[in-house]
Amino acid sequence: MLLSNKLHIPYVKRFGDHMNKIQKCAQATMRMPLLKSMAFLISLASPIMAQEEINNGTNPVKLTSQIAFQYQFNQINSSLNTGLLEMAYTKPFGDGSQSFRFTLPFSDSPFNAHPLISGTAGIAATNPSVGEELRLGDISLMLIKVFGVTEKNGAAATFELFLDTAETETAGYGQFAAEASAYYAWFLDNGSIFAPALVHTFGLEGGNSRGVDVNTTTIDFYYVPKLNNPKYYITADPAIIHDWETDATFGSLQVTFGMMTGKAFGGDSQIFIKPGVMFGGDAPADWSVQVGYKVLNF
Repeated sequence: MLLSNKLHIPYVKRFGDHMNKIQKCAQATMRMPLLKSMAFLISLASPIMAQEEINNGTNPVKLTSQIAFQYQFNQINSSLNTGLLEMAYTKPFGDGSQSFRFTLPFSDSPFNAHPLISGTAGIAATNPSVGEELRLGDISLMLIKVFGVTEKNGAAATFELFLDTAETETAGYGQFAAEASAYYAWFLDNGSIFAPALVHTFGLEGGNSRGVDVNTTTIDFYYVPKLNNPKYYITADPAIIHDWETDATFGSLQVTFGMMTGKAFGGDSQIFIKPGVMFGGDAPADWSVQVGYKVLNF
């Protein structure tokens, strides 16, 4: 019996070890569906979590690098329309609380094809671009400064200088001009952003060659609602504009519908469309629509 016991003790131990292994395997097998389910849910959540962190450019006090290509069509009245093609490059610098923007505009207008000057035929002989509607506008340089940003609010100021580079007076201001703005952003509890702004645009040379100057003030009420799907965004931009030169006051509303379109050129790409309307007896146009493509965060 002792021998028998000695012979069976290792057997029982091995049997017990074997049963323990079987039990552990069974437990592991039972846990695998749960682990797989958890891994599947995490894999679904990860892109969403990552996507929520993407800066889509709608937060006015969250600066990021950006390249934009956009075209705006303006319906002046039932028989006249103009357009504006822009290419812009924005780059934060220093500690990231300031940014520089360069904008290259091209005016698309029938007024560019028929300059308000005499001797068009003679000028055309020396300037072959006379007669074209798409002409270089006023190149601009902008400095953006952000300060006092917290989880609840933040502020920023901008200064933009318009160089007198337009090929025709109708393609730009016809003089050096500038625009200064200040805005304050509130980050609301529901995730939305409300950022009213005060903007003033003014000439630096007292007017162009025809004595037309620019001197306007805009009060802007920028609003970004929080959407459930971070792939899309909407901004609403109602404004009141007063032209001090003509004593004209009118309103405008632009609404942007944007969609993130994935990685491109080392950044995050998006497309957008921005319809707009102007209202009031002094409004210089009826409606507009802008379409564009941007790459951010590169």
